[in-house]
Amino acid sequence: MKEPDRIHQNIFFSVIDGLILVSPYLSILHSNLAIEDMFHKSRDAISNRPLEELFPRQPQILDKVRKVLVTGASYHDVEANGARKTAAIQFPVNLTLSPYLESDDTIQGVIILIKNMSLIRELEEQQRPADHLNNLGALAMGLAHEIRNPLGGIRGSAQLLRQDIRKSAHREYLDVVITEVDRINLLVKRMMDLARPVELKLKETNIHKVLEDILMLEKETFARKKGRFQQIYDPSLPLIEADEDQLKQVFLNLIKNAIEASQEGGTLQIVTRVSSDFAVKTRIASVPRNNITVEIIDSGEGMDEETQKKLFTPFHTTKSKGSGLGLPISLKIVEDHHGKIKITSEKGLGTTVQVFLPIRQR
Repeated sequence: MKEPDRIHQNIFFSVIDGLILVSPYLSILHSNLAIEDMFHKSRDAISNRPLEELFPRQPQILDKVRKVLVTGASYHDVEANGARKTAAIQFPVNLTLSPYLESDDTIQGVIILIKNMSLIRELEEQQRPADHLNNLGALAMGLAHEIRNPLGGIRGSAQLLRQDIRKSAHREYLDVVITEVDRINLLVKRMMDLARPVELKLKETNIHKVLEDILMLEKETFARKKGRFQQIYDPSLPLIEADEDQLKQVFLNLIKNAIEASQEGGTLQIVTRVSSDFAVKTRIASVPRNNITVEIIDSGEGMDEETQKKLFTPFHTTKSKGSGLGLPISLKIVEDHHGKIKITSEKGLGTTVQVFLPIRQR
């Protein structure tokens, strides 16, 4: 093999993104090792196969390849979906298409650089709820002053009137006014919690103690439904660096929700373990890191897919009473700890809430 050819081959196989060479007949001539990891297919299996097998039902991709062959133009940032094994298993990719030229500048094929966008899309999806909460919280901060001052005046006036009015019926009306003002004040405060930057008071925290404190508080409530808690704790679980009071707020909310969703006489499982199931998000990147996982598994009716999509949407609630801010605030607290909340549910099979928290914040 000539030296230039060897260099070109080394470059071809050293590229960390997927790289394929497509013939004028739109078949795959060569591919690099990254293609095997990306498409879960061996290079031999796709050699001389139609390009369409990697990008099924996407005629626009084949059209662009044909245009490169005819005009010699290049295309950048072409969005597509790659197929793994079958057309049903797809993942997002970004393509760059360039002509493959011989020494006499004749076009002999098309080189396609393929970048797997799965992780980037996942991080974008994770960030959207947080961005939405931050925007809503900023709005709440701006409105808080305008809302709370008049509410304070209404409440004070109602209290003065209540002292002067002797008829019990009229006093009851004023009690309703005072109660509703207090409810609105609480709602505004909770909205502000979404925006106000919280300085975490980090310390070594025993997550089992946090959970046991919550279960003790909710024991009687669950007993009224004849339910029982089942704790499946990992005894090797290390202490984590966290704000204990903030985490108590998170798990109180999640366990209350699970109790309300549980069937009469149901079991509520709380499972802990050490894992590395997800990459912890930092300010500059997504970094694999050891974390603890807390799972709260209820025996309720479960939720459909549409309901699950709205779980972290502020003010969305499936309860007759509730602000719809419990889960958004819990999400913010967990993300402030560089963690993640994942909820999976199926109709008739109950709901599992997973809370991932890093063992160390740095």
